[in-house]
Amino acid sequence: MKISLISILIISLALGQSENATMTIYKNGYALIKQPLEWTIRKSPGEVEYSVLPEGIKESSPYLNLQSGQVINQKLDGNLFSESILLEESLGEVVTITTIDDEDENGTLIAISQDGYTIQTRRDVVFLKKEQIKKITLRKVVENPQFRPLLRWEISSNDYHVTGDLVYMARGFDWNAVYRMVVPDYGPATLITEAFISNYSSINFNDLKLKLVEGSVGKQIKQQFRDNRKLSSSVMAAKPSMQLANESSLGDYHIYDFPDRFDLGKNEHITVRLYAPKLIDYSKTYVFKNAERSQKEEPLEIEYQVKNTIDNNLNIPLPQGRIELYQSTKDGLEFTGEDQVKQTPKGETATIIAGRSFDVIGKRKVMNFERQRKNEEASIEVIITNTRDEEITVRLEEQIRGDWVIKEASDNYIKRDASTINFPFSLNGGQTKSITYTYRKEWN
Repeated sequence: MKISLISILIISLALGQSENATMTIYKNGYALIKQPLEWTIRKSPGEVEYSVLPEGIKESSPYLNLQSGQVINQKLDGNLFSESILLEESLGEVVTITTIDDEDENGTLIAISQDGYTIQTRRDVVFLKKEQIKKITLRKVVENPQFRPLLRWEISSNDYHVTGDLVYMARGFDWNAVYRMVVPDYGPATLITEAFISNYSSINFNDLKLKLVEGSVGKQIKQQFRDNRKLSSSVMAAKPSMQLANESSLGDYHIYDFPDRFDLGKNEHITVRLYAPKLIDYSKTYVFKNAERSQKEEPLEIEYQVKNTIDNNLNIPLPQGRIELYQSTKDGLEFTGEDQVKQTPKGETATIIAGRSFDVIGKRKVMNFERQRKNEEASIEVIITNTRDEEITVRLEEQIRGDWVIKEASDNYIKRDASTINFPFSLNGGQTKSITYTYRKEWN
């Protein structure tokens, strides 16, 4: 009997579907899965098994919690079928290799390399590169190939109908917060907070209850079983949840519990709302950052700051994630930038860098620099030009390392920390401003 590897793999991928599980997804690529199970046993003790498990299961994590009865022993079989192993076991066997041109080469498989396969035909030794190959057909029969880990238990129970929950941890799952901030010409912005959830495992989850944990809970769990199949790049976006997540504390972390249930297939992504849209105030500042003797001319960074406070209609835990900024126009929304947002607890301020401004330019020159054996002195000039029609807020941020003092400055400045001074100011539309200062450093 001839078996095509491709056929085998397609059949295997169609298998594996979890029902009614509860999944708690963490930020480091793994999840805690609680799967309800039930069996009918004819005798006690009896043997039961479960195979709808992802390859990324942590070997030591499975725990079967029975409502009645007890577990006598548990076995986890991770001897998974793989294309590479099957080919290695076929060395010395007759194979048929079909090229991308639909031409067949029949012969004995004598060598396997990273680049391709070598076969002995009746006439010659032939080497075929992997990129030339469409299919490999083997004469080797594979009886009941195992594509996923398999759990077996011997259980003792007075009831023939046995129910329980299988609890385990596995890699292949992820979630991240996604923010969308819509900025109008005037007035408050709208902040939409969502969760982007991914299933990179090999099984489907139907009627799934989802929980998401924000925060680092320790080391990542290494994948225990090899996944010899390539993941598809298909993406499926689900409609937002009709009900928002319930947010609560989980010790030192935060957990989002969704009242709705979801279908989350392998290689699928769903987007769900964490909070209702919020109308928020924000500040917008154009920032020019420099260090000591640097000389440059470039557009200024656009910085938004959002206070996570009651007064700003927030005061909620804001998880780490990506934020997208949109400008509201008469023709609808236009994308204007994106950034990563750190975890922002209640009462703190989120800072967003939305690219650089086309109309606000900074130019920095070192006007004078003198260095002696135990000191140095530099004079700096910075020119900011605002070609916009409106007044803007600017922050010139200068970094000076070591033991330093400002000898003189044309404008008032704020010492932010041991190595940074800020010059904050406003600039009218069409205005240019020059700031000069001199610093001196000394050392022993």
